[in-house]
Amino acid sequence: MELLDNHWQPQTGLQTRSAEPSTAVDRVLIIAYRKKKKESQRRFWARFGVTQSRGSRFESGAEIPAPVSILLGLYFTKTVSDADLGRAERVLHSRDAAALLNPGQ
Repeated sequence: MELLDNHWQPQTGLQTRSAEPSTAVDRVLIIAYRKKKKESQRRFWARFGVTQSRGSRFESGAEIPAPVSILLGLYFTKTVSDADLGRAERVLHSRDAAALLNPGQ
């Protein structure tokens, strides 16, 4: 979806992307992309570590936190793939990661 890809591209000149982590345009483009891919909210938002209910709130106007917004931007600019997100999730849920995050337990 070219419009969506271009939305997250760095802009040159005097035009700059809003400093807000999320805008109404982002939501519209996210919804359009998700529907074009025929993905449920649960499946789409899960790749970013977001529940279906929270993703629904984002799509309805709730502010998208900066970390999720950054991941969305990296995903839509094809810097991060589905495989990358899946590997990151597996690492976070592995025993080794739990030991690193909770030393001494």
